[in-house]
Amino acid sequence: MSVGAFTHTIAGEKKEVQSEEQAFEILFRNYYTKLSFFANKFVNDLQVAEEIVSDAFTYLWEQRAQLEIGISTNAYLYRMVQNRCLNHLKHKKIESEYVNYLAKHNLLSETPSTSRNPYLEKELEEQVKKAIEELPEKCREVFKLSRFEQLKNREIAEQLNISTKTVERHMTIALERMRHCLKHLFILLPFLIIS
Repeated sequence: MSVGAFTHTIAGEKKEVQSEEQAFEILFRNYYTKLSFFANKFVNDLQVAEEIVSDAFTYLWEQRAQLEIGISTNAYLYRMVQNRCLNHLKHKKIESEYVNYLAKHNLLSETPSTSRNPYLEKELEEQVKKAIEELPEKCREVFKLSRFEQLKNREIAEQLNISTKTVERHMTIALERMRHCLKHLFILLPFLIIS
């Protein structure tokens, strides 16, 4: 993608472009906010949406010499962001299924007996407790009833006098926040177990 590609896109706005940097800056200013809101419709998290759009623009800048855009820049940008959002959601789904599998089979709290490290276990336990305590009050309450008292969503809804959909939403929020707070542990856990 050369200055000509950027210039062609911007020509309708009657702006003269002197360099690739200036053309890219104009493109960024014109599309960043729109694309962020577009991405947010997929991921439902503005911070993640902005990160996806920033990565898309970074890729666009880094690959500008090799890119050949056969459609309008507008369509290309929206499609690129949409694909990145779908990839993000696919990755989150896989990650969520993996965590659910580990939780379902009680593998999150188990480590091989040969590698038991009381200090490590205590640290992990404290990290999990801290993450739970940082949850919003209702999410924390629903999470504890679900995970520690093994209640079903319907039972939690009856006990707290809320709908099952509200229980599901609280669990979704709780699990997302827990995953976010503890993601560093999931990355390090295999290495810690081996050592």
